[in-house]
Amino acid sequence: MGRKRSGAWQHLYFCAAALIIFIVAACAPLGNTPTERENAGLRHGRQLLVDRDFQGALRESRKVLDFYPHSPPGDAALYEIGMIHVHPANPKSDPGKALQAFTRLTREFPLSPRAEEARSWIHMLQVVKKTRGNDIVKATRGNDIEAKETEREQSVEQGFTHLLNGQQLLAQGDFQGALQANLEALALSPHDPPGDEALFAMGLIHVHYANPKKDIRQAQALFARIVKEFPDSPRSEEARIWVDILHTMEKTRQIDVEIEEKKRELRR
Repeated sequence: MGRKRSGAWQHLYFCAAALIIFIVAACAPLGNTPTERENAGLRHGRQLLVDRDFQGALRESRKVLDFYPHSPPGDAALYEIGMIHVHPANPKSDPGKALQAFTRLTREFPLSPRAEEARSWIHMLQVVKKTRGNDIVKATRGNDIEAKETEREQSVEQGFTHLLNGQQLLAQGDFQGALQANLEALALSPHDPPGDEALFAMGLIHVHYANPKKDIRQAQALFARIVKEFPDSPRSEEARIWVDILHTMEKTRQIDVEIEEKKRELRR
């Protein structure tokens, strides 16, 4: 109870740091923004973030959001605001405000290229919030129960580490490496979060257009597991949609195979 931050919260900071470094290094100017003024505002905000001027970075992102609250590049501004609020070096970091920004992004910009990352952050922040709440309960429980909860907390931390590694490997085109990283995350949390995130990531890898070993049936099985084993997961509804889509694709493929077989029979 006297700890300043739980292990999961410290790990969230680690994840934030790694993702920020990756995003700031890889982000190119947004070509679809309405004006160069907003482009410049976002670029300036990112530079201020690199320079650790968190209030200045927030100010620039909010300016862009004020101009475009319901259209791009408002989604980019919301994402930047969320990332600033979880930055490990920000003395005024606020996970609650970060959660609000990411939630607004997914609600108001569901087709944004940043929406998927925002959903992952929402899930992570919710898990960490729950874990921090458990820290208070631990203070009144026995040593055995506390040890088990500490072990579980460590598994969550390690799971998110593997998920982050999987995202980076996928971005590099290493599909097998990304699969292995997510398998390791799932092994740590086979029945609890972030196991659902690992299953979802593996499903997407198996249907990735550039994956030379993509497997529709395997992807369908992974998404079906989320629906069955994690019914309360924020990924459950998306997984159910994927199951239906892939079932239709597989059925269509089978019809095409049967048609080809009939054609071959007629040629004989």
